Amino acid sequence: MHVSRQSLQPSLSVVLSVVGACVLSTAAAAADVSGRGSSGSGAAEAQYHILAGEVAAGRNQPLVAAEEFLKALEFAPDAALAARATSLALASNNATLALSTARKWLTIEPTSLEAREVITRLSLRAGLTDQAYEQCVAIVKDHPGGLDDGLRHVSLLLAQEEQQGPAALALIAKLVAQYPKRAGAWQAQGLLALRFGDIEQAEKSARESLRLDPSSKEAPLLLTGALVRKGDIAGADQIIDGQTRNNPIASDIRLGYARLLIESNQREHARLQLTRVLKGTGDNTDALYLLGLINLDEGNVDEAEPQFRTLVKTKDRANEAHYYLGRIAEQRGRWADALSEYTQVNAGNQVLDASVRRAEMLYRTGKLDEARVTLEQLRRQYPPLSPRFYLAEGQLLNDAGTPDEALLLYSRALEEHKNEPDLLYARSLVFERLKRLDEAEADLRTVLTASPADARALNALGFMLVVHSSRLDEAEKLIAKALEITPEEPAVIDSMGWLRFRQGRQSEALLLLARAYEVFPDPEVAAHFGEALWVGGDRGKAQAVWDRALQASPNNGVLRETIKRLMP
Repeated sequence: MHVSRQSLQPSLSVVLSVVGACVLSTAAAAADVSGRGSSGSGAAEAQYHILAGEVAAGRNQPLVAAEEFLKALEFAPDAALAARATSLALASNNATLALSTARKWLTIEPTSLEAREVITRLSLRAGLTDQAYEQCVAIVKDHPGGLDDGLRHVSLLLAQEEQQGPAALALIAKLVAQYPKRAGAWQAQGLLALRFGDIEQAEKSARESLRLDPSSKEAPLLLTGALVRKGDIAGADQIIDGQTRNNPIASDIRLGYARLLIESNQREHARLQLTRVLKGTGDNTDALYLLGLINLDEGNVDEAEPQFRTLVKTKDRANEAHYYLGRIAEQRGRWADALSEYTQVNAGNQVLDASVRRAEMLYRTGKLDEARVTLEQLRRQYPPLSPRFYLAEGQLLNDAGTPDEALLLYSRALEEHKNEPDLLYARSLVFERLKRLDEAEADLRTVLTASPADARALNALGFMLVVHSSRLDEAEKLIAKALEITPEEPAVIDSMGWLRFRQGRQSEALLLLARAYEVFPDPEVAAHFGEALWVGGDRGKAQAVWDRALQASPNNGVLRETIKRLMP
């Protein structure tokens, strides 16, 4: 089993729900239809489709449910029902249906900002730029906060469309042309330009916004952001120094500047700004938190730990502090301490990850059954994230040396979540471990049928063919495609290096494996690199690579088998 492939596995994230789920009971919906005085036949039709939709939603069939609710809307034009239909259509990844339901929603509720947001984003994706622009104009004009807030709202909305950068920038440019004398329009354009990496436009827009409104607090920060991304740190410093001079909110400005520097990987400069904030206001929890994150990310655990210890005593950062103290305890192999810290995370962005890690710490402390109960409870509590919790439980079972149980769990999960790619990928690894290679290949082929450019599956299948077959030409095509998609991914580089080793192309193999090992000194990458060095005659270096890997992962099966085979 090629564990280094795990670095390709994307972490599961919650899909952005543009419309909040509005749970309608069949009885309540039926009563609402009757209350509007619908004809008897119309009310009956509406009730039938609502009932069918609720049954489909209960069976995790969002597409069918959305279609049924859309039919019900023909007889019962209800905004809440339209919102639910739109949410389900989005959940089913059917953009055409979601656009239809959102348009129906807007017809029923012409002032709905949420409906306009959905139509804007889906129209932009579909290339219907005129329709997207029409909705943006309406959002700006009707925004309760006024024109500038509306323009900013549009900018933030378009910024979420990561794959539509050029179209989004063209759209905001049309809005600026409509409001050329408003600083807020240029500010909105600058924000969007910065989001999509058009630094020249971001700087130009920020300077124009500042020219139109010299008292603006936002434009200097936008200009600072553009200069930081441009690499002009001296210019950014000059603006910040001017903004903070005799300013009662100087600490807030420097804190925002530090965040910009962190995002641009200017960490040392960010550290200086955070230190200045703390000197001015020693109890600034945000500054202390960011400083702790910088230290943790740079491996300065001894500096980060007391900073997070201070933060656990605060009201607004206690949950994050407990989470990162748990991560620190994990790094040090203090499983019980990590468990204690994760247990105290009960809110915030890290609460779900802390719950999953808490289950792992229960396993590490010999409480596998309790860990499984924890993950089962999470599945019941957060049904949309069920695959993530199945993956975590399966990994625990695999780590515990019970791959057969992991296989049963993944198969059960796939009955609930048919052809879910992460579950198929995980099950393929278990099949491979059990030497059931045909079934492992079948799962990976299923993933690739749905997503031919899935680099993780391409790499996994290619590597499996390298290790367990003589189908090296086929393996090369798969790994080469994965490498084309993710050229810097060390797991794929390692796979190509091992393929070259199997092909007898020793010099190429060493270059690739050395590159993979430098970026990702995983024990299996170390096993491969060490073997290539050993066979090539550099046995001293091979021994050094293996010794280092053994210190970090003394029980890794692939590493130990490689060393035993070559050094009996």
